[in-house]
Amino acid sequence: MRERDKVKNRKETMHALAMILQIGLSIMVCMGMSLAIGYYIDRLFVTKIWVPVMMLVGILAAIRSMLVLTGRYKPGSGSGDSAGDGKGQDDENSKDHAD
Repeated sequence: MRERDKVKNRKETMHALAMILQIGLSIMVCMGMSLAIGYYIDRLFVTKIWVPVMMLVGILAAIRSMLVLTGRYKPGSGSGDSAGDGKGQDDENSKDHAD
């Protein structure tokens, strides 16, 4: 194996490890913060409903965060928004040739 292949392999391994750690920390922070907020609200209002509700919110936030980090979801790209996808926009060359 060549030296440059070893360096490339090492970089890819470190990148994968960093991504795994980032996803794990993101999930723990989302769920931990929502659990803490739910616990605080439950203690404040003397109820027992907010911890499960906030845990559900935390799980959904963790899933969204994981999708954003892996690149499967891009924030701000709504289904009705055609800006940035190139659809519906005329090419400059097609305007010149249409005359």
